[in-house]
Amino acid sequence: MSEWHVTPDYIVNNWTDELLDLMIEKLVERRKRETPQTGTSERPEQATVPIETLAARSRGMIKMKKV
Repeated sequence: MSEWHVTPDYIVNNWTDELLDLMIEKLVERRKRETPQTGTSERPEQATVPIETLAARSRGMIKMKKV
C-alpha cells in the first residue's frame, strides 16, 4: 500500500481485482529491475575504500586498532 500511497480501505473499495493484479505485477517487475543481479556483467564491481582513507575521512569517529 505504501508503494502506491493509498490505504487498504481505498484499494478494497475503489480498485478492481484486475487493477490490483496489474499493479502487483508491475511492482514485481520494477523491484526486479532495481535489485542488483549477482553474476551479471551489467554492473561494474563496487569500488572499495582503503581502511586508512575511511578512518581519515571519519574525523575521529572511527577508532582503528593496530593488529
